[in-house]
Amino acid sequence: MSVIAEFTIPTEQFALSDAFDAIPNMAVEIERMVAHPANRILPYIWVCGGTATAVEEELRADPTTVAVTKLTEIPYGSLYRVEWSNETKATVEDVLESDPVILTGTAAKEGWDFQMRFEHRDHISKLQADLTHHDVTVELKRLHTPETPTVDGQFLLTAKQRVALNAALDAGYFEVPRKTNLSELAEQLDISQQALSKRLRRAHRTVSRHILTTGPDEILDDRQD
Repeated sequence: MSVIAEFTIPTEQFALSDAFDAIPNMAVEIERMVAHPANRILPYIWVCGGTATAVEEELRADPTTVAVTKLTEIPYGSLYRVEWSNETKATVEDVLESDPVILTGTAAKEGWDFQMRFEHRDHISKLQADLTHHDVTVELKRLHTPETPTVDGQFLLTAKQRVALNAALDAGYFEVPRKTNLSELAEQLDISQQALSKRLRRAHRTVSRHILTTGPDEILDDRQD
């Protein structure tokens, strides 16, 4: 039976760390492909945050890229074709060696988050061992077996929703009492309060639907409410 693994790799050990340092509110989402030819490893990424000019300049300047070509620009971001450096390619090859299905691949300044389906649990152990051998840290966040059929990516947070949710968590927006308010958070992200409120509501709905559909891995003590 297949198993889904959710894990994080630090940006400085994978890709685009310098670009994220230059544009802290940048968010990246991998454009999924059915196949991963050896000479075209995760070549397409959607990027939002920062100005289009600044993003393109920083992507090109980042040492983990060799070539960057903008393919499409739309109001909320741009699609780029990227040729990665040999070091980054080697890391991606380790990730893809067990032939996983990449359900999601997103990145923010804190790290690259992946959700992948593997045919066997042994493949996940091998992935961790291979990456550790190359001094790449893998933080396994969740491991579960789908109890019901799901559509790949139906529980995805968009890159913008992920950035908004992470920013809200980091700033203490969900603390009791709150350490910041919607206005301050929106100003920090350089978006309107209405746009931020909408992103947070949609992110909550997506995360809640994911948890209630797949079921929790463990029951938490009610006192943690």
